Amino acid sequence: MNKKIILISIIAIIIVGVGGFFVFRKLAPPEPRLPTREVGRCGDNICDESEKANPNACPADCGNENIEIPEKDNGQYKCPQYTPPAPSFYENCENKGGSVEAGEKNDKGCQMPPRCVLPGTSSKKGSETVNEDSPFGFHPGNAENYSYIKDLSSVWSREGVYLRWEWIDTNRSGNFKFTEATAPANKELSISSSKINYDEQWLNIPENINIVVNVCPFATGGEFSNSKEILIYKDFVKKMVERYDGDENHGCAFQSPDCYNAGDNQYPHIKVIDTFKKNPIKYWQVCNQLSETCSGKDCKETYAEKYAEVQETTYNAVKEADRVASVLIAGDSQKELYPEVFKKLDGKYIDIVDFHRFGNSYNPKEDFDYLKSNLRSAGFNTSKLKFWMTETGTYSGDPSFDPDKNLPYSSEKQQAKVLVKIYVSALSYKIEKIFWAWNIVEGFVRDGGIFDYTGLVYDGCDYINNEYKCGSNIGYDKGRGVKKLSYFTYKKLVEMLDGSDWNNIEAVQEKDGVYVYKFMKDGQPIWVAWNDNSVEKQINISNIDSSSVKITEAVPNYETGKEVKNYDTAFKTENKNIINNKLTITLDETPLFVEEN
Repeated sequence: MNKKIILISIIAIIIVGVGGFFVFRKLAPPEPRLPTREVGRCGDNICDESEKANPNACPADCGNENIEIPEKDNGQYKCPQYTPPAPSFYENCENKGGSVEAGEKNDKGCQMPPRCVLPGTSSKKGSETVNEDSPFGFHPGNAENYSYIKDLSSVWSREGVYLRWEWIDTNRSGNFKFTEATAPANKELSISSSKINYDEQWLNIPENINIVVNVCPFATGGEFSNSKEILIYKDFVKKMVERYDGDENHGCAFQSPDCYNAGDNQYPHIKVIDTFKKNPIKYWQVCNQLSETCSGKDCKETYAEKYAEVQETTYNAVKEADRVASVLIAGDSQKELYPEVFKKLDGKYIDIVDFHRFGNSYNPKEDFDYLKSNLRSAGFNTSKLKFWMTETGTYSGDPSFDPDKNLPYSSEKQQAKVLVKIYVSALSYKIEKIFWAWNIVEGFVRDGGIFDYTGLVYDGCDYINNEYKCGSNIGYDKGRGVKKLSYFTYKKLVEMLDGSDWNNIEAVQEKDGVYVYKFMKDGQPIWVAWNDNSVEKQINISNIDSSSVKITEAVPNYETGKEVKNYDTAFKTENKNIINNKLTITLDETPLFVEEN
């Protein structure tokens, strides 16, 4: 066969093949839709379009790429070559108590290197400045659409709606429904089964409020059935963090409208994407209690191992999705339960240690000394850990139901005084964040327990004759929306102390029932002092450089908050002269603020 015949035969085969292909394409059913990655996965050695646009998001893939900027001002710009920071950059920043933030783009659109934000500085989220250094928070801060928390100048909210894997992935199969989660009924609280749209939970949070979210595989006790479920839960955590961490990766495998699985319709709405770009979630707490990951009869013996597994799994998943996010351990358990968990964690998988404290016993030293001692015994470097109280508080009124003890009546004044002592003593001990709970407005489960009365604003209800009743002139309640003395005291506390050097608080005196602390704010000292004795005590404060001081009582000069008509004039103040750099004052149980004039 000559070459000409061979060539004609090849051409004919090609023509028939191509024609057959098009016939096949026409007759064959459409191919199933394949997952399309929305963005590249960091670490795949591919510098895709999303990573090119933000090289700092994944230096491993795009560290040395030159990013071309579209034509601008009749010129073509090329960003300077970016060298990714060494791992020590992140470690050194974290060792100083700082957090790493992605750099902003300069005026030519070039991505700047990441920066280390140290305590005492602010970070930018959207158009507003967020003071992450402030210790003042609420659990939660959502009352009246966050209007109260803004008025109180508090900047932290540990949200009250917790993320539960078994609610979002009801079949534990990897079919995540963040917008259609199913919370089961709770007969004890008379709560019926309900649907939760987690995307909508935090859309109304102001940009200057830092968000802390609780995540747990189960609600009130549960366990993984097998190792496969643990892997699915880890994948859930990674996708959860990506969905809300504010970067360009939303954790989706499909393009809109689907996200995780074909037909799930879970791609985040543009409003959700924009909201979390401005105010990303960077703080994740693993469950509320250590017992929430154990359900069998052997929980007394196995709770530590089971919780530690969830803490480690969650921690690793969070860090894989968002390296600079922080992870808290559960805080609402008896302190004696923590040592065994610490041992199982072997010095790892915790950024922030949380512990909850309520009541009039305000000094946290004994509890946190105990926790720190056991952390060190388990191999943790406590100098690298942060310590928070994401729930604390005391009540006013007369809780008529309490499972442990009969709580006595407490006045508005008593609640306001203890509020100051809780915050000041915790801050002096270097507790970094303190969240008043439950909420700013009264009413928790409305069973007459302590948590129904810890709020700073009345809810118009009281527990009377074994029933929680609401309306006008109900029991001790002063009326829905009426602010207690503690509300104004909290506002004054933030006004006086926020912006202080939290690492430079001096305990001038902590003995004989007398407490004096020295804060430094803008280079000027502020003393906070009180006396827990039943009789007044006269004390001296030395080394005062000014010729006079202003003394302000921390509780408004009224019996109830309903009487306060003007916040600016609600607090009793006086000026006192200083003799030989020394102030002599008489203290009772009401805390005082002392400022140099």
